[in-house]
Amino acid sequence: MNLDFMSLKTTSVAAVRGERQTGKTLERQKAQELEQAMLSERELNPYWKDGGTGLPPEKDEAASVKKVTVVEDAGLSWLRKSYQRMKEQAEREKRNIEEIVAERYGSMEVFQSRLEEAEKVASRKENCYRSGRWKKTDYSESEKEKKEQHMKKETRDEDDRN
Repeated sequence: MNLDFMSLKTTSVAAVRGERQTGKTLERQKAQELEQAMLSERELNPYWKDGGTGLPPEKDEAASVKKVTVVEDAGLSWLRKSYQRMKEQAEREKRNIEEIVAERYGSMEVFQSRLEEAEKVASRKENCYRSGRWKKTDYSESEKEKKEQHMKKETRDEDDRN
């Protein structure tokens, strides 16, 4: 009897899993190296530099921006968005907001006057829209009299039928 089968190499399940894991990690490292090789040092997109994903980081600030649903608001939403962007620019550049407003609009007073005009026009349009849609028509005196006479005539006709 020959005991050659006892001299065969045996492996455990844990050893096989360990080898698979090391193989997967090597593949991941190779893929990362390929990505890094593809990225150029002269990359213009700042989100790709330094191992980035290519997309800007998500912030909660973007979700907090209100969307304006008013149509034809005389530029009010546009002016408010412009003011918001000027504030952001002032924070980024660490400058005074009045300087940035003065660069774009001439002075802060000019911008405020434009904003006030837009608010007045928008409020007038909104009031007209709200009041005109389901408002009852206002009859003049002669039309009211005609309507009353017509109603009386209809009631007389109904009485005659009975």
